[in-house]
Amino acid sequence: MLIIQQALHFVVPKCIGTSYQSGEYRLDFQDSASRLATQEEIDAATIKAARDAIQPVTRKQMLIALHRAGLLDMIKQAVKDSGDIELQIAFDEALTFERNDPFLAAMAAALGKSDAEVDGIFALAASI
Repeated sequence: MLIIQQALHFVVPKCIGTSYQSGEYRLDFQDSASRLATQEEIDAATIKAARDAIQPVTRKQMLIALHRAGLLDMIKQAVKDSGDIELQIAFDEALTFERNDPFLAAMAAALGKSDAEVDGIFALAASI
C-alpha cells in the first residue's frame, strides 16, 4: 500500500521550514535549530489543512444550510445587532462564503459556535 503524506503548514513561532522523513515531521528554525514536531503540532496542522481544503459555498447554499440548522434568523439578527457596517456588507453582499473568512470567524466566535459546528454547516451547505 502506498501512502502519500500531504504537506502540512505548521504555525510554530520562528519556524522557517518543515520536512517529512521516515514518518516524522521535522521543524527547522531561524537559529539553525531543528526538532521533531509534537503530536499536538501535527494535529493542529492537520486540522488547518482540512479547513483550508473546504471549498467555498454559494450564498444560496449557505443560507439554506443555516435555515435547515435553525440558525438563519439568529445570524441575521446578530449581524444587524453588531453595528459593524463591514460585517453587514460582508454578510449581505457575499456571493460565496469561505470557511477561513475573518468575518465568518468573528461571527462564529461571537455566537459561541465551535470550529466543528462551523465545519458542519459548510458540509451541509456543500451537500445542497
